[in-house]
Amino acid sequence: MGITPMKPATRGATGPSGGGMRRGGGGGSAGPAVDPEEIPSWQTPSTQALESAASEGRPLVIYFPAENDTDASFAGKDIAHLSKNSALFVRIPYNPDREESPWAADSAVPVSKILSENPSREYDIKVGVATVIVADAYGNEYFRFGRVPAATELKSSVDKVKEKAEDTNKKLQKNLDAAKAAWEAKDAKKALGAILKNFKEDVIGLAAQEETIRLYHEVMDAARARVGELKAQGGDASVTELKAMKATYKGTDVAKEIDEAIGASK
Repeated sequence: MGITPMKPATRGATGPSGGGMRRGGGGGSAGPAVDPEEIPSWQTPSTQALESAASEGRPLVIYFPAENDTDASFAGKDIAHLSKNSALFVRIPYNPDREESPWAADSAVPVSKILSENPSREYDIKVGVATVIVADAYGNEYFRFGRVPAATELKSSVDKVKEKAEDTNKKLQKNLDAAKAAWEAKDAKKALGAILKNFKEDVIGLAAQEETIRLYHEVMDAARARVGELKAQGGDASVTELKAMKATYKGTDVAKEIDEAIGASK
């Protein structure tokens, strides 16, 4: 389904796969008694849970609790009904850490925020503020509440996710078509410009984005092959071409390799 976890891959999920979460936020306090029928069917973020949501066509309601939130903080019969029938409800454990990820600059390709080691950081959640995000099955955000929303407004947002995702995919497809045309014309710079526009949308999983990623890797493979040829050739002409490639491939996964090749060819 095209879900790419943030590195390190072995730390993609933040909890047991698909397990239900029945108790409160950061402090773990049970809080006031809540009718079990009013508690949503919480899941932890996992590839299994997201694949299930995608196969069923269910959006995600992602809950980032405040430090002392309890079961009562986000509950109600209508809310619980939504979690069983309209969306997959995912609860992220409270985490005040917003330190920049050491993996952030590994690749230009967007990766999953919800399957990262710190979803609170990747979704830019304000520390201590209960936040609810309504997303598609890949975790792409479309609506955000800086509070616990009422069931009616939450359902309204959930119902609009499919249309929002389709609109986003159409936008991505337009850039992808431009990238394909440029690549066929052997214009790597123009192709990458359109590809990186899609990556800046910071979404994953959508069909046009997945095809954009495949095209990007094709462009990177071709660039690496040419860099290897130029390194083997050496000389001033190779250095001149490598410097031109440096400008073309700035901000891509092959940029560092081009810099290394330039240094080795001098």
